[in-house]
Amino acid sequence: MIVIKPLSPTLKERKRYILFKITSEKPLEKGEVTELVNKAGLQFLGELGMAKSGLQFLPETWKKSRGIIRVGHKYVNEAKSALAFIKEYKGDKITFECLKGSGAIGKLK
Repeated sequence: MIVIKPLSPTLKERKRYILFKITSEKPLEKGEVTELVNKAGLQFLGELGMAKSGLQFLPETWKKSRGIIRVGHKYVNEAKSALAFIKEYKGDKITFECLKGSGAIGKLK
């Protein structure tokens, strides 16, 4: 029987959370925002960069055009840059604005 030890806290990736706001002509759904974030991350960071950064939209935080993204602490600036390149979705102009960043999700809610 093989026993795998859990990672110690010093070896785990530290996470940061980014609060963002989307301004668009039509309201967006959670699935559409997930698609936008993933597409922007892949275009800017590539597949390897997405895997290293851990860029992920948290759909349970989506309320009235605001949401939270989780990313590794070393890739916060890259994630913000990737999201800044989002200009349109299905022909509608949108603006993606990063409002605040934090190491604890509770501070952003």
